Amino acid sequence: MAAQLAAWNGAKVIGTVRRSSDLEHVDDLIAHRVALDVPDPAAAIRRLAPGGVNRIVEVSFSDNADVDAAVAAPDAVIAAYATREARPSFDFWPMLFSNLTIRLTGSDDLPVEAKESAARDLTAAAEQGALRISFDYSLPLDRIAEAHDRVDAGTRARVLLRLPR
Repeated sequence: MAAQLAAWNGAKVIGTVRRSSDLEHVDDLIAHRVALDVPDPAAAIRRLAPGGVNRIVEVSFSDNADVDAAVAAPDAVIAAYATREARPSFDFWPMLFSNLTIRLTGSDDLPVEAKESAARDLTAAAEQGALRISFDYSLPLDRIAEAHDRVDAGTRARVLLRLPR
């Protein structure tokens, strides 16, 4: 959804995926896509953003820190909200010389006002058709264990829970 919102607000969004076979799963609202399993993913991203990337939303900081550093514009922000390795290792100097900001973002720690503002913004974007959320399963809340089982089994689709009215 972050990529959809950024595109809706006029940003040039470059969506990345781990494997080339995952490119077909990238939302078609994201015009620019790069698989990280190509020989030089940083060069592929730089062809799309020659001046560098200003904002990076990172789902696996430990896996992608080097690519992030290679594509980040000076003074860019990397907002990392997940990592595979609990203690990521990365080359300090390229990030230092680019004056990068690494923002560790946990949604559980956001102030209530920020969450309420985000809910309003997401609702407005959805009402205007700027958000599309694909899913394969919609289950009632009392089947939450089944929803968890589907996710644990590796479904690539979102599983939605219906709340009682």
